[in-house]
Amino acid sequence: MRRILLVVLGWTLIVIGAAVTPMPVPIPMIGLGPLLLGCAILTANSKSFRRGLARLRYRFHWLSRHFDQFAERGPAAIRHMVRRTRPMVLMRHARMRARKRVPDIGDPVR
Repeated sequence: MRRILLVVLGWTLIVIGAAVTPMPVPIPMIGLGPLLLGCAILTANSKSFRRGLARLRYRFHWLSRHFDQFAERGPAAIRHMVRRTRPMVLMRHARMRARKRVPDIGDPVR
């Protein structure tokens, strides 16, 4: 029950943060706080969200760099989220797949 409430809270914070960020409010970029906090909550409580965020960071390197830069100055929950979603695992799997050689038609089967 607690986990479900935390997931709902995380998604609510992400939606609020995404809605408030582009709005012309007195404090610029005020929506990033709820957005990152919602990501931190979901990273701790949702494996699929954590994997999706890692894939997103793997695909968009600029986003990954911004996450890493923010982690240096951010609170502990955000640093933990950034560490848990590093795309290193996906890079390692991509290298392993690239190393596998597809046998040619003329190669003998071993």
